[in-house]
Amino acid sequence: MLVRHGKKKLSPFKFESSFTFSTTDSSNPSLKCRQDPNNHMVQCIISNPHSQISGFFQKGFSLITNEAVGKSLHAVCLKGWTHLSIFHTNTLINMYSKLGQIKYAKKVFDEMPERNEASWNNMISGFVKAGWNQDACGLFLEMWRRGLELNGYNVPSLLTAFSRSGDMFLEGRQIHSLVLKMGLESDVYIATSLLHFYGGYGFVSDAEMLFEDFPDRNVVSWTSLMVNCANGGLFCKVIELYRRMKREGMSCNQNTFTTVISSCGALDDENLVHQVLGHVTKSGLETNVSVANSLVSVFGGFGQVEVANYIFDSMDELDTISWNSILAAFAHNGLAEECVRYFHLMRLNQAKVDQSTLSTVLYVCDCVDNLSLGRGIHGLLFKLGLDYDICLSNTLLNMYFETGQWRDAEKLFHSMPQKDLISWNSMMTGYVLAGKSLDSLRVLRELLHMGNMANFVTFASALSACTNAEFLSGGIIVHTLVVTSGLHENEIVGNALVTMYGKCGMTQEASKIFHCMSEKGLVTWNALIGSYAENEQVDEVVKAYKLMRESGEDPNYITLINFLGSCRDPSNLLNHGMPLHAHILSTGFESNVYVRNSLISMYANCGDLSSSSSIFCALVNRTPATWNAMVAANTHHGHWEEALKLLLDMQRAEVDFDQFSLSASLSASANLAILEDGQHLHGLAIKIGFDSNHFVANAVMDMYGKCGELTDLLKLVPEPKTRSRLSWNILISAFARHGCFNRARETFHEMVAQGAKPDHVTFVSLLSACSHGGLVDEGLEYFAVMTPDFGVPVAIEHCVCIVDLLGRAGRIAEAEAFIEEMPVPPSDFIWRSLLAASKTHGHFELGKKAAQHLLAANPSDDSAYVLYSNACATSGRWQDVLGLRGKMESQNVRKKPAYSWLNVRNKVSTFGAGLESHPDSEKISLKLLELKKEIKEAGYVPDISFALHDTDEEQKEDNLWKHSERLALAYGLLNTEQGSTLRIFKNLRVCGDCHAVYKLVSSAVQRQIILRDPYRFHHFSEGKCSCNDYW
Repeated sequence: MLVRHGKKKLSPFKFESSFTFSTTDSSNPSLKCRQDPNNHMVQCIISNPHSQISGFFQKGFSLITNEAVGKSLHAVCLKGWTHLSIFHTNTLINMYSKLGQIKYAKKVFDEMPERNEASWNNMISGFVKAGWNQDACGLFLEMWRRGLELNGYNVPSLLTAFSRSGDMFLEGRQIHSLVLKMGLESDVYIATSLLHFYGGYGFVSDAEMLFEDFPDRNVVSWTSLMVNCANGGLFCKVIELYRRMKREGMSCNQNTFTTVISSCGALDDENLVHQVLGHVTKSGLETNVSVANSLVSVFGGFGQVEVANYIFDSMDELDTISWNSILAAFAHNGLAEECVRYFHLMRLNQAKVDQSTLSTVLYVCDCVDNLSLGRGIHGLLFKLGLDYDICLSNTLLNMYFETGQWRDAEKLFHSMPQKDLISWNSMMTGYVLAGKSLDSLRVLRELLHMGNMANFVTFASALSACTNAEFLSGGIIVHTLVVTSGLHENEIVGNALVTMYGKCGMTQEASKIFHCMSEKGLVTWNALIGSYAENEQVDEVVKAYKLMRESGEDPNYITLINFLGSCRDPSNLLNHGMPLHAHILSTGFESNVYVRNSLISMYANCGDLSSSSSIFCALVNRTPATWNAMVAANTHHGHWEEALKLLLDMQRAEVDFDQFSLSASLSASANLAILEDGQHLHGLAIKIGFDSNHFVANAVMDMYGKCGELTDLLKLVPEPKTRSRLSWNILISAFARHGCFNRARETFHEMVAQGAKPDHVTFVSLLSACSHGGLVDEGLEYFAVMTPDFGVPVAIEHCVCIVDLLGRAGRIAEAEAFIEEMPVPPSDFIWRSLLAASKTHGHFELGKKAAQHLLAANPSDDSAYVLYSNACATSGRWQDVLGLRGKMESQNVRKKPAYSWLNVRNKVSTFGAGLESHPDSEKISLKLLELKKEIKEAGYVPDISFALHDTDEEQKEDNLWKHSERLALAYGLLNTEQGSTLRIFKNLRVCGDCHAVYKLVSSAVQRQIILRDPYRFHHFSEGKCSCNDYW
């Protein structure tokens, strides 16, 4: 049946050509174009060796699969040498549809002067193949209005279009009614299409009823129903249909096996998939690409990577899905390096790379620390035209954040032409990972300002940015937004709220939210236990743990890690830590690497470093976190040199440093004051891209401050608006340590003006600055406003600062009165500070009282004996000195030896009291005699009150010149260049007479000398010290 339009020119490619079409019925398959046999072009086509061209007159364009050939032949036709029939024009539509040139196909169809049913069917089919589902539906309605009827050719295409469109279920039902009315339901292709249609809309039961009414079922029908069930998540139904199919003697094809194997994977049924594999082998389809691909994917999902790899290597033919399946198997089983290796093989084999390929490889880039590979894939996206793919861009964002390249992630995010909610969430989570909480909250603000909807992931990410008391106000605002959005009952958001309040020290609020949650999973219990552990509330941890067990919830490794983390005191070790360790051994959790690492930390925190070392040494497979735990254990006990040795061992074992190991290394270098090592680590951080990490950047600043390089610290400190509280605290502490007391105060006020909230540490640094600077009234004022104005509760560290502040100023009675009225019980630090002040200002009886408190609390406290003995010696009570030394010997209490050190030509030289064992002892002795003579001529008079042995004055003076800081000074002057700055460090407070010597020597040798003791830096130059002799 022909539909006539009236004639017009057909010029799909802008060729100006006028020709007519044959009006002969094209139902005859042997129909040929009318041609002139004398036409040279016709003879060329007939005799052309290319089969796609030579068969043109019999088959039209239907044989042509090469786009260039098809377009060239079409162009030749447009030159006017022949009259195209409807048959040939229909094949032309088919050709363009198959080649993906649907716009050309549509233009040919639109300009046909007459069409038959095949024309309409071909065009509808072409639209469906191209995904132009609405166009297919519209064309069918036009066809229907013109009086053309349904047939077995167009119904399957139409149902596919209706299914894909997602909103044309009623139209599809009408087609079904027409099928029944016209008696076409027995057509197996139409019936199968109806199965797909109902399954596509989720009406699996309707599809099943339809299937049961089929008069004749074939493998396509069975497979179609299985696919519908699988798409609806009815995997057990898929297996049931498969078994029924086998019972009825129906053979399976590759699509059947692919669907069944995937369903076995979804059901996590390894035994069943092995049975199906046996059926596959019997059917001879084990080498079929789609079947083998599904087997590789499923066995990879089961963790049986070797089986998946064997199947992959046995395949005769590999397509992109094959490669993607094996890459995913490696990636999701932690075999990142194998994944990367096979990706390179894939590229060598010139296999087509798609979105799934790149997404998988990007996923493992951070696992193998292969940033260059990630950047290469980023470039490949542009080459393949996939740079506009949002999913891949989101994966790239995660990759850049995971490898520490937050600036690259930022740049990519801003360049993305389109962003979805996952993009925004990735940025928020990534900023938290990079320690940039303010930026994470800024992204949330921008997202909401643009009117975009946030989901539970958005708010969970925002709350994770507020897990620090500095950002508590932001967390409360996010909490309000959560309630406003109606997401407060979401379990994941609830868990994030419990964690946020717990980490901010508000355990009561965390507990309140926990008890209001209707659904409490293991993660929720862990969040609550973790909150108590974070705040060292071990009794609450024990209560919550018992309640969790009573509720029927079994602990996992995270529960145990949190519990272990709450044990931070020797008493906790016996009562909780060791029994929990026994429980871990009995339940098999000791094999978990995270639990083992936590055991190392727990024993160290409870004072048992030897047990930490035993656990560490017993481990064969040590992760970076294991090394970090042992390094942290040593730094916790002040074993800085051992920590640095461990870090060197870590490098020798080729374990990559991360933000934690770098921060620990920098901390060790800072406390040992080894500037050269610290500078080397700073360079390493820059090299591996961690210099912008929040924790590493602050550790670098702290290192420069503690190594005496205040100038370098100031070069690195962020702009005031972007400083974290930690950065502000490091800066205030550095100014205080270097004697820049007014700058410390100014920095505090600037911090407050910028809206940063001071904390416990801020006020310790500020009060310490006032104490060492003699700013008594200012220090007392800061202490008075600390709690009412800033909400910082009084802690023992603050009280120590006040006692020290008053004691240094000689206001001993006020210091004593303050101790009696303190809101917290006095600690050994309080009595030690009072004892030191009493010694300095001659208040022996008060010092004796402080010493008695110290020794009553800890009879083995060597520092208490030494301080009291020094006080006795200063006041001439030598019999008391001898008595104290005898008591120390009887109780086997040894005085902590004083030592000083300096770094000369990248080698640390350490000096104790005396020169007996030093190889350069003679040179140092001569240098000391030379210095003594020179400064005596400048007016030096030894203060023998600092010689704490009952000898004659000459011997006392001689003993003073054996102090470790003087030996280090002489050695440094002998072995460093004239004019260079000399840096010396001492583990105990510098002797007063040595302080006077350093001032005079700095003038005599015209050198700047920096001396650091545990309390502060002394910068000596031109006969003066930065402390102004108030120290």
